Amino acid sequence: MKRTVLTMLALFLILMGASAQGKTKTIHVSASGTKSKGTVKLEGSDYNVRMMDSVTLDSVYRYWNNFVTEHPKDEKAWHKLCDAAEQKVYNAYWRGTRDRNVSRQLRKELNVMPRMQQAIPGTYTYYYSVYVCSETRAREYADSAIAVLNNNVPAEDFDRLATYVRGKNDTLQLTKLLTHYYESGQYPASALQYHYNELQGMEKGGVYLGDTQDDVIGKLMVQLVLGKHKDKILLSQANVKERVKWMFECIDIPFSDEIFSQFKSQSQDEELTAIIRYIFEHSKRPVYLSARNLKLMFRKGIPDDLKACLYNEGLTMRYSAKPYNNLAVKRRNVEQRYLMDNLVMQFHPEVKSTTSAKHASSLAFNYLLLLHDLMPYYKKHNAVEYARLNRIFAGIMRNLGSYAISFPNSDKYYSVEYKTDGSPHYEFVEKVSYKIDPNVDDATNKKRFEEHEKNEKNRRVLIKTDPIEE
Repeated sequence: MKRTVLTMLALFLILMGASAQGKTKTIHVSASGTKSKGTVKLEGSDYNVRMMDSVTLDSVYRYWNNFVTEHPKDEKAWHKLCDAAEQKVYNAYWRGTRDRNVSRQLRKELNVMPRMQQAIPGTYTYYYSVYVCSETRAREYADSAIAVLNNNVPAEDFDRLATYVRGKNDTLQLTKLLTHYYESGQYPASALQYHYNELQGMEKGGVYLGDTQDDVIGKLMVQLVLGKHKDKILLSQANVKERVKWMFECIDIPFSDEIFSQFKSQSQDEELTAIIRYIFEHSKRPVYLSARNLKLMFRKGIPDDLKACLYNEGLTMRYSAKPYNNLAVKRRNVEQRYLMDNLVMQFHPEVKSTTSAKHASSLAFNYLLLLHDLMPYYKKHNAVEYARLNRIFAGIMRNLGSYAISFPNSDKYYSVEYKTDGSPHYEFVEKVSYKIDPNVDDATNKKRFEEHEKNEKNRRVLIKTDPIEE
């Protein structure tokens, strides 16, 4: 029976923490917080306050603070002001003294919530903001926000509220929320299809264990809104007693205080690994992990005994103490179950997302990373499937363009290259990164880099498409 090999490629196939090598968008606001010539228009921008330095964040806050003064009924402006204010409070605590009194005082000085209550009481934005941007995080305000929900709220709100409702185990409320999310058009189609494909490759009644709720929200949308794969059990790892108890109950694993005490450790990562191990060993249902977040599931590395029992079946890893031909299952998934033809050509603009679990380019890249090893087999044994997969991979690489991605703690990176030597074609390449020597001058580093790039030993072609018809 063929065994899977968990190479560095699989270990680091994650989106969280992955760094795409490309251009990034920079936000410019004036020191006063007002718009000036040449600056990016802040209304409707997809900027992320979490990624801003303190100076930029202060400017963004001042801009929206001035805006709501002039337009006190503008809910979107209040929402953005709340986001900026809460990030300032967050930074004051986590990047500052870690003194909650300091963050409380700052929240009081900013005075956003009392002003919002005066301006837009009883609105979705007010209820949501009280839940997210207040000291108490009162759950009743989250329920009030969901009660008046519409399709136009930001995608991040849907994600946060879905996590809240998921914690309540309220299927009716979650279905309502995810239906609004789906109908809003803000959940990227490519991400939804990726989640669908992960479910497609699982056996009936299988258990999917994600790293966070981001790994299951799309799958819950497939189940509750689209009505597909409702037999699959979707979980995200946790080490809080009540959540562990709920997880075990979902998959019929007995739970007791004595069992839970086995997981306690000085390290949260070790606790989570112990819980995952227990699920693997005691679940009577097949258990799957997403190959793209494997590194996150085991932050300190996969124990060797578990590594020997994890088999790659395409987009997912399956735990099995008994060896089996996982490559045959992988081929079945690619040939019969995964939907991938949309990757050849996109007929509508992709919804942008800064969330790693929904990033279109990274998800498309996963198909190359995880399925490239099937090409030699198909080239030798199945010309029809080889041609189909070649067409799909060429479509992915055409859509990605000049794109590269690297992973934490790895000396390799992966890139897409368009080649014109001979017949035009695409290549998906694994390269060894050049390490800058701090002890030599720039000219020497540049020369060494050029030599490094020319050395074919530092470059391995994983996929070479057939010639492209222009």
